[in-house]
Amino acid sequence: MFKRKDDNRQLDIFSTPETYLCSRTSKHYLDPQAWHNVFFHKVTSRIEKCIFQVLFPKGKKAGRSVSSIRILVAMSILKEGFGSSDEELFEKCEFDILPRRALGLVLLDDVLPSLDTYYLLRRRICDYYVATGTDLLQLCFEQVTGAQVKELKISGKCVQMDNKLIGSNIASCSRHELIHKPLKLYLNSVGIDSLPEDIQGIAESWFSEDSSKTIYRSDHDTLHNRLQAIGEYIYAILTSVVPSHGRYDLLERLFNEQYSVTEDRVQLRDKNGHKTQGYVANITETVEDGKPSIITSVQVETATHGDCTFLPDAVSNSECVTQESVTEVFTDGTYQSPDNRDLAFEKGFWLKTGKMQGGCRFVLKLMEETNELMVTDTITGEVVQAVYVGKTEKHGRRWWIRVADATPRYPWQYFTEKKIANSALRQQIQSQDPKELAKRNNVEAAMFQYSFHTRNGKTRYREMLKHRMQAIHRCMWMNFRRMVIFLYCAIFSILRTLLRGVRSSMWKIILFLEQVVERDYVITLLGFREPRGDFGIRELTF
Repeated sequence: MFKRKDDNRQLDIFSTPETYLCSRTSKHYLDPQAWHNVFFHKVTSRIEKCIFQVLFPKGKKAGRSVSSIRILVAMSILKEGFGSSDEELFEKCEFDILPRRALGLVLLDDVLPSLDTYYLLRRRICDYYVATGTDLLQLCFEQVTGAQVKELKISGKCVQMDNKLIGSNIASCSRHELIHKPLKLYLNSVGIDSLPEDIQGIAESWFSEDSSKTIYRSDHDTLHNRLQAIGEYIYAILTSVVPSHGRYDLLERLFNEQYSVTEDRVQLRDKNGHKTQGYVANITETVEDGKPSIITSVQVETATHGDCTFLPDAVSNSECVTQESVTEVFTDGTYQSPDNRDLAFEKGFWLKTGKMQGGCRFVLKLMEETNELMVTDTITGEVVQAVYVGKTEKHGRRWWIRVADATPRYPWQYFTEKKIANSALRQQIQSQDPKELAKRNNVEAAMFQYSFHTRNGKTRYREMLKHRMQAIHRCMWMNFRRMVIFLYCAIFSILRTLLRGVRSSMWKIILFLEQVVERDYVITLLGFREPRGDFGIRELTF
């Protein structure tokens, strides 16, 4: 059941790690600017446990009280930060005092939640999302990130976004392996002796074959002939064996996907092209000079989703976190679409993108007063006036020109109102300040950091919900890391300013004293060397 616990416990001097550490090590362990202490105060302690209250039942049948939810969620963030497995994570949290302090386990006898409890929380979060459509981790991300944005006083008016394709933890098989392995599984499950006598002999060769070695030793024509032979053998099995085993359905499905039968002749189907596999993670972060870029929105969808479909929810999520209306959005050209432009006009923000996908040979300029269309050929530099065709219900107004280097069959080029609007948009994008568009380049660093621990572009997980959880945890770690770097830089900046002030004040004293006594005597007395050039006030630079 869900039960609130007191996080401010009385410490025991006999079970605190700093009691057994030397002074230097203890100083680093207790340093408030160290990453583990910053993580506890900025992340772990800010996780609202009441968000996950709906996952645990109430009443007498609720069972024992659940371990601290803060620790479980913070452990998942540390896991994605370290790039470790679950087993490695638990080993670190059990025996490494720094991750333990980051989780709030300040005593040596504090018990870490079990692995089963860790998996239980993840499973309940997924089940709750399937049942209600509410992502509790997303709510936790918004709550923690919102507190970080408020603390650092970061503006959410300007954001940038980009996405990256991440593969699932699945094996990539060749076509020969994809066909041969199910056949081998079927033969192993039913037994070769149960097959008809006329196909038992060749079954031994298929069963004993190593598909990986076959691929390595064979050329393209040999593999094609072997795939054809495998298909004919599978067809013989399907037509002579009674479907009494579960592997039969798998074999039949495989055959129908990879082969076709025409007049009792088995033919290998053509490949339907490369199918993109995996998931797309879209990340939105703030843009402000002098402040860290904080990720305000994380979206994960299947690889079939277009880039432009992410923008509406990304802007909405970012505004929910920062509590500010977005005024500028920096993206690449793939986020351009009529719907997104209408959304930008409706909500009052500038959609600043790079070059649109594809290209256009002709630059179009429409004179609305005279209904004349001027067409500029970017290849030849020729400017011609298009001939007005008329207006149709499907395309609206249409114009055409004759292209000299076009094919004889299609020597004309037609232009519609849609093409004119796209040309105007391209010209508008090209006229933007390159320095403004360069702001979007910083988001590439976020995509690199996000996929840093992937292996060959793949994560450790399968299924959409697990990828979404991984993306949220990883982005929460990235936000924490950026906060730590910003805080360190802020401290160094203060020290730099103080040192500059001290240096400047000392030179002012020297200038004052040299008016009273001889210059060389004062410099020798105070131990300063005369600076190069004119003697005067000099600041120390770092």
